[in-house]
Amino acid sequence: MGPMKPLSRFSITVSLFTVTLSVALALAATIISYTHYANRETALTAGRELMERSAEVVRLQTASLIEPINAIARYSGDWLDVNVDPKASGHPARKRLISFLSAMPQIANIYIGYEDGSNYLVGATRTLPEARLEEMGAPEGTVFREQVILRGDRSRPVQIDRFLDENSVTLHTNSNEDEVLYDPRERPWYKQAIDSPLVERTDVYLFTGSKRPGLTVSKRHPRGVVGVDITLSDLSSFLDSEPQAKTGVLAIISHEGTLLAHSSLKDSPDGGDRYAALAALQDQVRNPDRDTIKTVEVSGHPWMTHISAIGLGAGERENLAIALPSHEVIGEITKASRRTILVSALIALCSIPLIWLVSRSLSRPLKTLAKGTQRIRNFDLDRPFSQSSVVNEVFQLETALDQMRTSLLTFGRYVPKALVQQMIKRQETPEPGGEKRDVTVLFMDIENFTAMSSKLPPEEVMNRMSRYFEVVTQTLLEHEATIDKFIGDAVMAFWNAPNLVEDHPVKACRAALAVIEACKAETDSWSDEDILPLRTRIGLHAGEAIVGNVGSSDRLNYTALGDTVNFASRLEGLNRDKKTSILISAELATRVEGRIKVRSAGEAQIKGYEDAIEVFELLPEDNNVEA
Repeated sequence: MGPMKPLSRFSITVSLFTVTLSVALALAATIISYTHYANRETALTAGRELMERSAEVVRLQTASLIEPINAIARYSGDWLDVNVDPKASGHPARKRLISFLSAMPQIANIYIGYEDGSNYLVGATRTLPEARLEEMGAPEGTVFREQVILRGDRSRPVQIDRFLDENSVTLHTNSNEDEVLYDPRERPWYKQAIDSPLVERTDVYLFTGSKRPGLTVSKRHPRGVVGVDITLSDLSSFLDSEPQAKTGVLAIISHEGTLLAHSSLKDSPDGGDRYAALAALQDQVRNPDRDTIKTVEVSGHPWMTHISAIGLGAGERENLAIALPSHEVIGEITKASRRTILVSALIALCSIPLIWLVSRSLSRPLKTLAKGTQRIRNFDLDRPFSQSSVVNEVFQLETALDQMRTSLLTFGRYVPKALVQQMIKRQETPEPGGEKRDVTVLFMDIENFTAMSSKLPPEEVMNRMSRYFEVVTQTLLEHEATIDKFIGDAVMAFWNAPNLVEDHPVKACRAALAVIEACKAETDSWSDEDILPLRTRIGLHAGEAIVGNVGSSDRLNYTALGDTVNFASRLEGLNRDKKTSILISAELATRVEGRIKVRSAGEAQIKGYEDAIEVFELLPEDNNVEA
């Protein structure tokens, strides 16, 4: 078989000439594209308006559900009997509270808590599980539950539970003096309102009686707090009753993305996955942007989503999220648009094939190049560029871009990857200079490395250290570190430069713990009877440092300089004296307090510092010794 003939290539001039001859035919395609675009914009505009109207209706109906609860709490201080102590026989407010529960089925319970620990509660038993009602001894026909807890100056609190029918007639009474655990002063609704003059609303918590999650709106009165409960299941039932829930998903989601309530998640008739739609809504809440209405793919089907603020008691605002299949929103307009495009396409059918084939042959390599340049921008350099275009100029561009990819890949092995990405993104030329930045600096090395090196062939030392540094590098990069340099068996890394790293002191501490664990697994595999055991030592310190490019115009090194760096290096060396693995500074210990376990390692005289300085040992997460 003879050698393959070189692939014929054509100049872009010839290609453009061919396209120019087809302008007359392209005019029909332009008209079709414009028609499609105009109809699409019309459909999207109509869909947005429909979603806005749907959200407004749900917000108004939710307000009608929540506002009465706000009003009860807001004006509870004006009740003439709110300051009256509850008695074993009940409370003067019983009739009023039962009337609220009867008129407003969205209310689960109403409390009046007192500063002496007494409590009066009237609740609807519909919110309690059947098993819980049986456990409490509720007879058949129970509609309301009245609970009185008397403390005051009693030596032992008393709890009385009454079960009432729909006419407030007592069906059964239980009395308990053995062990009364419930204390309103320890509950979220009481704590949040007792020091505030305003109506307050709790986050989601478990109700004591039903063990179901819910929210409480509460307000302080002169001798305690009045609270009104609404369960999340009631909110979900309300959302499920809305017309949009028949084909879509309605949800109320906190700003952190926590799901507070949602409509039924049974699959819609067209096979769309409502669970996936709900997940898309939560992700949209966690990553908000200006566009509150979006079109997303859900199980291969387009859905429209809408996020807006909704009041949920005491002035607190959460997110109302709606997702509907696109065909439910813009289905008719889309059908009309398709018919228009179909008619136009049939008219221009005879002229389209040539334009289509030529356009595709020209656009395909350009699209590939556009995707490739985006990969370079993102520093995704592993995949080579295809070099197969028949257009000579495009082929040359493919070749040049692949050479640039190879050069950047080589360059990226010598400097921090984040720095290279930043320079590509900003189109910067590296120059000497730096800036002040709050960073966390890590120094580490291997104890007994010199002894091991003296007893092993250089090739084996290099082989072991290559594996060791691979473990260290991967672990540090997984924790968003910038690796500065390797010095023999030592490594220097830092956080929060060049890219900002949120909560970098905590991430650096967790990285150090992960490095110790990963390195131990690696060094333990170097079983040599005549070599002392190897141990990785780490020093960590956080503070201001100068970060930037250091060197000459011919050769630069991106690094961190300053007292913060020197102190971290001193801490690493101090591990030998303290018999520890990770030492951190007092400043860093303060910044991670309550989130990372540390313990004092005593004071130490550190070179360059006049006074002895207290240092701390970083402990694994499962260590029982606390700070």
